[in-house]
Amino acid sequence: MDDLRDRLLRPLSIGGLDLERRLFMAPMAGISGPAFRRSVRRFGAGLVFTEMIAAQGIVHDNRCTLAYLACGPDEHPIGFQLFAAEPAALALAARACLDAGADLIDLNMACPVRKVMKTGAGAALLDAPQRAADCVKAVVAEVAGAVPVTVKLRSGVGAGDQAGCLLAPRLVAAGAAAICLHPRTASQLYRGVADHGLTIALAGELPVPLIASGDIAVTGPDERPDRELTARLLEGGVAAVMVARAALGRPWVFAELLEGEGAPPLVERRRALALFVDETASDLGPRAVGYLRRFWPRFRRSGTLDAAGAARLMAARDLVTIKSLVRADWSVNGPRAEHGGIGNGKDL
Repeated sequence: MDDLRDRLLRPLSIGGLDLERRLFMAPMAGISGPAFRRSVRRFGAGLVFTEMIAAQGIVHDNRCTLAYLACGPDEHPIGFQLFAAEPAALALAARACLDAGADLIDLNMACPVRKVMKTGAGAALLDAPQRAADCVKAVVAEVAGAVPVTVKLRSGVGAGDQAGCLLAPRLVAAGAAAICLHPRTASQLYRGVADHGLTIALAGELPVPLIASGDIAVTGPDERPDRELTARLLEGGVAAVMVARAALGRPWVFAELLEGEGAPPLVERRRALALFVDETASDLGPRAVGYLRRFWPRFRRSGTLDAAGAARLMAARDLVTIKSLVRADWSVNGPRAEHGGIGNGKDL
């Protein structure tokens, strides 16, 4: 596994997009905003994604949906992920993504959430192979080679189902430049273990890059990401790996995968947290308070916050309080108790 870093740093081409490394940040609904994307890029993510964006929201000029198209010059290369069950809507939305600066368009055929699937989108498309192929064809025709079009799939819909694996070659024939596989069924949601035997098998069948997603994870402050799984996937023919939930509260997971070392020192992790808070506040204004609540338990889990500090931040109701807590007088062992900051170092 000594050559894992070299493998991850080998260039990769997806269609006409040339990437410097094979370590990607997955799109995650409600998470993958600009500040989050910048934070993981600083630690080595070679490709980042927007949140999953509703194509119909773009078509109907929904203000909240259109806000997801915002990206800065320091976020490239960036993929925009769309979902819908209507080829025409996806094509129109893809054009808007191109205008917003997308380097890649990804179509979500993996989301297992009921409100998405009941519209016929997400993982529901695995049971509608002709419609799925028509969606890919429509978007490929619309972008006309300007950017590659990729598809994210689940292995299937229900237990024992491999509809996604069977659909993948058909989507490649329709023009998909790469496939990303999360080898759980939609009915599993995020439970159980991802079956990467399916991932490696599919990688051997496809003439385009296969990207692996699922279980590239860490579970505590003293544990490291699964470099052994990452190495096994790359040795098995997978072109790249995609990190999802493991990066929440732990953006340095990319550096851990690349370098094979532990997390950065506590003081560096807290600087990264402070920068993330500042950029989130700049991007979202008062809405950052609710958004950041999704991260405090994750920063606690990564050892960056202690229990009391995470609780204070969860209770904070304004950005002034959050910034004050985050910028408390830290030493290497944590902030001084009298400042009521985010940690005292005792349980890190």
